Amino acid sequence: MNPTPALIRLAVTDDHILFRKGLRALISGFPGMEVLFEAGDGEELLQRLDQGTLPDVILMDLQMPNLDGLQTVRLLRAQYPRIRVIIISMHDEPELIESLKAEGAHGYLLKNASPEEVRGAILAAHNSESQPAMASTQI
Repeated sequence: MNPTPALIRLAVTDDHILFRKGLRALISGFPGMEVLFEAGDGEELLQRLDQGTLPDVILMDLQMPNLDGLQTVRLLRAQYPRIRVIIISMHDEPELIESLKAEGAHGYLLKNASPEEVRGAILAAHNSESQPAMASTQI
């Protein structure tokens, strides 16, 4: 009898509530994954993490008010190095993707990615070693 695979716990951070809710609904349909919470920006995300709710993977928008995706990735790398981060954006410039990788992002998805791409990026980021490696680059 095989042991049950561990549940992948996620957080969704995006300043657009409809996108956040849609992503949460999509992920809830994936077996073995659950969304622990949502946040509207990096500041709110860090507050939730500081309260002790730690996901395995964070799906995070790049452009947000208060604390954007790049600033948040830097802080997460320092404060919560075990959490994997996948950036979700409308921008697909290779230089931007490379800079996010250098800062510690484990994946990058365009906002028009398919459900299969989202699921694959989550699995790849969750299964990656401690060194950041882009889980899914959509260019």
